[in-house]
Amino acid sequence: MIDIVVTYCNDKDIEWKEKCKYYLKQENTTDRQATGEERYRDWDCFKYWFRGVEKNCEWVNKIFLIVANPSQLPKWLDTSNPKLRVVCHDEFIPKELLPTFNAITIELFINRIKDLSDTYIYCNDDFYFLNKVSSDMFFTSDEIPKYKDTATPLTKYREELLKGSDGTFYAILNNNMDFQLKVSGNKARSYGIDHLPMAHKKEFEKAVMDSYYTEFVNSHKASKFRHKSNLSLQVFTNLYRDLGNYEKYDLYYNSAYVTLKSDVNFNEYYNCDMVCFNDTEQLDDYEKTKAKLIAFFEEKFPSKSSFERSDYDKS
Repeated sequence: MIDIVVTYCNDKDIEWKEKCKYYLKQENTTDRQATGEERYRDWDCFKYWFRGVEKNCEWVNKIFLIVANPSQLPKWLDTSNPKLRVVCHDEFIPKELLPTFNAITIELFINRIKDLSDTYIYCNDDFYFLNKVSSDMFFTSDEIPKYKDTATPLTKYREELLKGSDGTFYAILNNNMDFQLKVSGNKARSYGIDHLPMAHKKEFEKAVMDSYYTEFVNSHKASKFRHKSNLSLQVFTNLYRDLGNYEKYDLYYNSAYVTLKSDVNFNEYYNCDMVCFNDTEQLDDYEKTKAKLIAFFEEKFPSKSSFERSDYDKS
């Protein structure tokens, strides 16, 4: 039994926007990597995520949709669908960390969600299943997770990180590596960033978190936004590989990571299994790119999914 977990942020939600503004002012945070509009910008494409899952992942048991609160839910969403479980932040994130506007905080504590299956796949809302995807791309028949093995010696990876310009992001990767060394000792290695749907084992992650709970929580206390002190969800997938609890498989074999820009030819990715259409500070024209992306999805997924209200016609 495999569930899918997806996080979603509706930046048009007035209640959420006011809270975000309040804490931005309180913390006087100016780090673009923590608070840039691309961290929260809604492309009005989330319904196509559901269409892709329903059409191309028939094996999925349930979808766990994570939102800050009910006011975040899209108006077109049919919350009565029996395969959908809406989960708000206060159901699984430690109270002392709420509210949070940090996706890394939200992801890290997923293993605390009640009723989530032991085998699950985690998605951002910009990860799309464009064509048929089988469950054995993520797990073996014995429920062992599958990952690409692109290990790099930690010392070499740290040298490369020091050359990077994104201080917050690279600091978090270093935090993960320090944590890996603590848990797996000399087995620890570093792995490339995986920005596609990923396999996870809830009970393993929960066991690690229970053993180091205070450290996990403390790594997110400094800010309501992305911070150099954070540990991230990737530390778990790295530990699976460090400890040998995985099978090698290249998810990127027929999938892609795409940085959204106005000159992207979306049709180049029409036959990919999965694609991340990622919003970054490099975007040059939001409205033009958004129109092109929606046109691509309308051709790819013209029919509503059962997760959309039949009586709602607005996009």
